[in-house]
Amino acid sequence: MKLKNVFPCIGLAMCLLFTGCKGSGEPGNIGTELTFKDGDKIAEITIEGYGTMKAKLFSDIAPTGVDNFIKLAEQGYYDGLKIHRVMKDGCIQGGSLNGDGTGGEAAVGTDGTFPIETSVNARNFYGALGYANVNGENTTQFYIVNCKKQTDLAKISSEKALERAAEFASDKEGLEESDPKYAQLTAQETYYKNLAEMVSKATEKVTEKYATTGGYPLWDGGYTVFGQIFEGFDVLDSISESNVTMNNLGEISRPTDDIIIESVKITEYKTPEPEPEETTSTKKKK
Repeated sequence: MKLKNVFPCIGLAMCLLFTGCKGSGEPGNIGTELTFKDGDKIAEITIEGYGTMKAKLFSDIAPTGVDNFIKLAEQGYYDGLKIHRVMKDGCIQGGSLNGDGTGGEAAVGTDGTFPIETSVNARNFYGALGYANVNGENTTQFYIVNCKKQTDLAKISSEKALERAAEFASDKEGLEESDPKYAQLTAQETYYKNLAEMVSKATEKVTEKYATTGGYPLWDGGYTVFGQIFEGFDVLDSISESNVTMNNLGEISRPTDDIIIESVKITEYKTPEPEPEETTSTKKKK
């Protein structure tokens, strides 16, 4: 099995904003709050000694990514693996087979990988659940955005992003597709094209959410966001405060103490039964 070192690397109230409600709200995680309907897939990610984070999975936005995550979870793949990367004001990351950012094959696709899925309706806000990837190909590793820094999207230029995309397209001219550089340049070209679209199509609500909730908008278009944490932000914040040291790539992000994924379980949302109204007879019984 080919080993891969996978890291997000492009460009280096709160609970109320993500508290769910039933109804037909905005898709993905771009609305003020998440909305739920019966049958929505929920991931419960439990970390030893920290607690559980719950995320709504976006089956309609990233169907392959959600399918992969569910299959891996149901196989027990994640149980006992590490959160091997903690990057403050960035993300926490886990799910590598070898616990160091290498190893692991997707449960979907033909070669253990599958392409990124991007959408203007699923963005890297605080608490977003996404896949780390190599040259636009996902495997098993997931990240959760822990950045609360408020960002002004107006400072990200879609025109400059398109210029960068054109530069990468030019750089790969004359290269054979079998050349490793070709895949790298193609991934960068695609990322900048996607980023330009993400910026140009950002609604006022998206702009306001990055300016208030925080997140990492420079990752939009480069990674598959397939879910959003709505419960357990205290767990995310606690993990994000872990002491870290240098990892195998020279980045100061490896936790000094192992952070273990106890389990990842998949459940389905069910609308809570309404509480019965009090009647005269029930009041008298009290």
